[in-house]
Amino acid sequence: MAKNKHINWQKVVSRQYSFLYSDYTNEAYKSMRKTVGTTLRYNLFCGDIKILNIYREQKDVDRSYRMINKMATHPRDIVAKMDRYDELVFQHDQLVKGIKRLKDKQEIKQKLLQLDKIFFQIVGYFLLFVFMGYAGDWPNIKKFLKRYGKRFERIRMYTTDMDMNIGFPKLFAKYDRRLLELAPSMKRKELLVFLKTGQLDQKKIRARAKSYLVITKDLKSREYALSDIPKVLAKELAHLKIDYSVKHLSGMAACPGTAQGRAVVVMTSSDYKKIKSGDILITPMTKPDIIAYLKKVKGIVTNDGGALSHASIISREMKIPCITGTKYATDIIKDGEMLKLSATKGLVEKIK
Repeated sequence: MAKNKHINWQKVVSRQYSFLYSDYTNEAYKSMRKTVGTTLRYNLFCGDIKILNIYREQKDVDRSYRMINKMATHPRDIVAKMDRYDELVFQHDQLVKGIKRLKDKQEIKQKLLQLDKIFFQIVGYFLLFVFMGYAGDWPNIKKFLKRYGKRFERIRMYTTDMDMNIGFPKLFAKYDRRLLELAPSMKRKELLVFLKTGQLDQKKIRARAKSYLVITKDLKSREYALSDIPKVLAKELAHLKIDYSVKHLSGMAACPGTAQGRAVVVMTSSDYKKIKSGDILITPMTKPDIIAYLKKVKGIVTNDGGALSHASIISREMKIPCITGTKYATDIIKDGEMLKLSATKGLVEKIK
């Protein structure tokens, strides 16, 4: 690992994702270059049982975008990747249905091993299309999306990542009940080792529910002990300063329009019940299970996202003014603050 190189980490997202899902994506980066044509070499993720925070290096992200932009000069290659992604998602869904019906433990174990292999491939394609959506303004990608935008939007609305985040613990618990609680805090390799040998380090796994930190530099990863996390984060993120006193935030105009209302900060699905009619939703990202609640809100502001993120797509469909990519909205805006959105300009303003 390049220990002496200073990485200009920038916060990318805060999400209600498990450590397990984070580990799948982190491991996928190490094979994605060959399988889907792009990758990220630098990644920092940390969090606890509820929230995952991801930091990346902008130069590394731009390198990934350049790969995809070059790939987009051959549209048929990307269409073939869409076809393969559709195929894998179908196989995944069929396996999930099959596992739910099984009762024999040996059969369940074999199917879970198959599920792992298929999902690991899915993650690579999923990340490719996430990055592609974020880089939607790059010239060749923009041309591709103009031609294949409808299909791309359909692919980006797949819920495979969230289905895995919620569903894997339940599926693996069919093999061993302990995994319902433990799986969200496990590494992919730990799950596979347990299925093959029965070995399980419960103390280490449970510690991650309190806090975890994994840093990848030049595709080499290191997980830090619970006691070391505060000092390592302080060193790695020393350059990041958040001005909590700011009255304005800027982001990307996802759906044009203006709105004014009370802020409601939604970090996880357990916060959905806080949403009331006329609120301005402040959230790390939107997910398909929030759609029913969006009928109440006047506006949407997210930390994450680009022109083709879920929040962008669904806000345009529902004609809700929306600003994405603010990075720190959930850190700076508090419940109950009055806000004015000028979504066309990508501006959020605190008002008295």
